[in-house]
Amino acid sequence: MHLKYRLASFLFIFGFSFQAGAQQNFRSPYSLFGIGVPHYSGFADNIAVGRNGGAYRFEGNFSFDNPASLSALKQSAFNVATYMDLGNVSNSAESQKFTNSGFNNIALGVPVEKLRGGLAIGLLPFSDVGYNIVNIKDSSGISLRNEFEGNGGLSRFNLGFASEIHPNISVGFNYSYLFGQVSETQRRRYPGSRFMTSYAEENSIFLKGSQFDLGMQIHLNKDSGTRHILGLVFTTGTKLKGEVDRFAYTYTEYFTSTEVLWDTILNIRGNNATVKIPSSISLSYAVGNQEKWQLMAGFKNTNWSQYRNIFNDNSNFSNDQKYSLGFFICPQPIYDRTVKDNKIQNYLKSIRYSVGVNHNTGYININDTKISETGFSAGLGFPFVKMHKKPDGTRVRITSRIFVTGEYVTRGTQKDNLIREDFFRITLGLNFSDSWFNKRLFN
Repeated sequence: MHLKYRLASFLFIFGFSFQAGAQQNFRSPYSLFGIGVPHYSGFADNIAVGRNGGAYRFEGNFSFDNPASLSALKQSAFNVATYMDLGNVSNSAESQKFTNSGFNNIALGVPVEKLRGGLAIGLLPFSDVGYNIVNIKDSSGISLRNEFEGNGGLSRFNLGFASEIHPNISVGFNYSYLFGQVSETQRRRYPGSRFMTSYAEENSIFLKGSQFDLGMQIHLNKDSGTRHILGLVFTTGTKLKGEVDRFAYTYTEYFTSTEVLWDTILNIRGNNATVKIPSSISLSYAVGNQEKWQLMAGFKNTNWSQYRNIFNDNSNFSNDQKYSLGFFICPQPIYDRTVKDNKIQNYLKSIRYSVGVNHNTGYININDTKISETGFSAGLGFPFVKMHKKPDGTRVRITSRIFVTGEYVTRGTQKDNLIREDFFRITLGLNFSDSWFNKRLFN
């Protein structure tokens, strides 16, 4: 791809990222629980193969799913992605459509040749909170509205490093600094009735803390070109500390819009708060022929029974298991744009075609029902190339990709009048590979 097309790709994805970040409006009733709905830490190409990244290992890219993947880098890798959701929330009585868009990740990884490894930094969401639930009851001509609203979430700043300690073994770690705010409001309203006293409670929680991922990959290359990768990742549990502001009051409401304060019940500012988030362990396996094809499977157990909220309560959470399976094929991974004959066919062979599926058993328990989640994904990775001249004069062809991934996700159930979410998520990501920060042969 010529420079002007590469520049256009950058401007497009950065523009979309800015717009999506400004309009982020996450909507899931299940984000009411805990610190919100956990956000997957992988990039667009990991999502396309069923959210598999533990056995991810390539020369031009990496994955925070397993920091040991950084040791494979031979070129610098820049990743950025955004997403958009189109979906429906329903119970046994009614349904409602929603749209949502947001920031997915921005990250940079570089090889560290002297240490036979790689280093990466990145910023990505950790959890998302966004819900607006209304329950209306009418009794003796008086309308009662119970309203629950929340927004915010946690972000994570990642610093990762990995090294190949043996020709077949790599180890790495992620240091994650977690930070963010969750704001929640509860109201019991009697709209339009000046004889009834309404109640409101507003809570804002500010949290921060650190977490570590310890990763390992065992990688074996066969003479036939087939490669086997076994990935293992342990994520530490940690306590997030911060402050909570709580304000509760009663009021009278006139004409459904004007509030007249009646009494302040609670007003606490800067009270210490602690939330304990759980540890997890994951195991992944992949088999394939370099970047031509790969089949991968993964399992992850998250110990949500360890979770504690600001009141030191478990919230009736239970351990969650995730199962994932993915596959991609790319008949001709290195696209040669100098081919004269049948250039279109040459390009089609260089696209990466991906499919995947994943299932989470769920950690939220409501009425003895676990809120599970299942996702089906497919994606395309469109290549563009750059010819790079090494200090010794040799030239190599470096391939970058624009990834377009589609996911159909279903979460929850309509059983026992619970809520089910069905949505289609489109993720647009860019993996830009290049040989940056190289030492020149001659000054």
